[in-house]
Amino acid sequence: MIFYPYLQIVSISSLEECCEVLDPVVIGTSSQDSLSAVVSIMIKCMSVECSTRPSMEEVLWNLQYAAQVQVTADGD
Repeated sequence: MIFYPYLQIVSISSLEECCEVLDPVVIGTSSQDSLSAVVSIMIKCMSVECSTRPSMEEVLWNLQYAAQVQVTADGD
């Protein structure tokens, strides 16, 4: 059984489309660059083709990168 939210997320191909399903608080408190990094890895993780999904190491690296980008943006 495939749930509707999964189908909605899988069909996302851009940050603008992703903003339609993200919590407005997340959108309002995240930098564009940090949010873009998280959305990018999220889209890869939701790939229908399992061979194109990232490894856990790649996911962790990307999330750490997004956090670093956010810290830098918060400091500006």
